[in-house]
Amino acid sequence: MNLPDLYDYLMRARRDLWQTLEAQPDEVLAKPLLDGDRLRCIKDLVFHMAEVEDGWIHFDLLNIQPVQDAFPDLQGRQFVDDVPLGRLLDYWRAVEQDTLRHLPALAGDAQRVVVVEDWPPEHQHFRQGDLLWHVLLHEVRHTAQIAALLRVQGIKPPQLDLLFYLTSVPRPPELP
Repeated sequence: MNLPDLYDYLMRARRDLWQTLEAQPDEVLAKPLLDGDRLRCIKDLVFHMAEVEDGWIHFDLLNIQPVQDAFPDLQGRQFVDDVPLGRLLDYWRAVEQDTLRHLPALAGDAQRVVVVEDWPPEHQHFRQGDLLWHVLLHEVRHTAQIAALLRVQGIKPPQLDLLFYLTSVPRPPELP
């Protein structure tokens, strides 16, 4: 699977996840179920996934202003449990639209070496394609966390496994 195909899957899975989240009361999404310095609830994870994509794609890879600059009410937030889910999804949709605009060129220049300046203890060099894989797989991991947090609250999450988004192919005649 290539990067644009993986991103297409993520966008389709996001729609199903967003639909499930939008159907939940705010107290489910804002409930502090994680004991973390930054991520405590489902809303924090939603914001984190969008913010990470925004930061890596726009700031680190493209060296342009992040989409978050158009959302000043979300800047500098440690926790977002008090922010309406709709606002967080507006931000994520804006990040997604801008990522879509740049993804073909970024994926096409996958071998370009990128310096990640805030990587301790020293500057690290990575291939752009590897960093894109990191960003997209980061979302997969946190989406699984959200699914688990929904389950512990008695809510059935959507089925987000890649298998359910793949296109079925006709059975070859040589197979029984």
